[in-house]
Amino acid sequence: MSMQSLQYYCSLCGGTVAAAMPEVKMERVSHRQRQALETKRLIAQAARALFSEHGYASTSIEGVATEAGVSPRTVYATFGTKKAILGAICEEWLTEAGVMETVATGLAEPNLGRRLALVAHSSRRQWESERGVRAMLEGAAAADADVARMLAGWKSDRARSFQLIVAGLEDQLRDGLDGKRAGAIIRALTGGEVYAELVTGEGWTPAAYEAWLAGLLADVLLPPR
Repeated sequence: MSMQSLQYYCSLCGGTVAAAMPEVKMERVSHRQRQALETKRLIAQAARALFSEHGYASTSIEGVATEAGVSPRTVYATFGTKKAILGAICEEWLTEAGVMETVATGLAEPNLGRRLALVAHSSRRQWESERGVRAMLEGAAAADADVARMLAGWKSDRARSFQLIVAGLEDQLRDGLDGKRAGAIIRALTGGEVYAELVTGEGWTPAAYEAWLAGLLADVLLPPR
């Protein structure tokens, strides 16, 4: 499986994460660039709070600007639309959850069992740090047809992305399973609804969820030991 050719999508947002090679070229970030990044972060955080409290449709760009302590012109110049701000919120969520690092590690792992354990860890980290983003996105989709189409596309990307987890390692699957079916099983078991049911509903710890998910994925997808 070629690391350069793979892309991995956020479980819900579909934000593309390119699997990076170990060699990374560091570039100097100017003071102006740091200021721009900080402004972008402040706007996204302000919008996340307002979308959660008042809903996507009821939140205006002007309201986001006031909450962030910047001018509306700055918000428009930075993002242009509320839909673009949603993308930044997802990006911040992924970064906080450490999804990029886990994906890169997982795609470099030649053993499917260890790769599935990393999937369980990434699922735990993602839903543990979600804090209402999933409901926010669904609410925004209900209010905005463009966001609804974007979310539908993200979910379609999510379905395809899980097949990448087993790509090139199909010979390690249980007899009778192919990559498409295995990807569908991973998608179903790692859904946010399952995490919410067990952790929020039943009082499991996130660590218990991760251990359960890793064991279940191995039991369902790998040959009997």
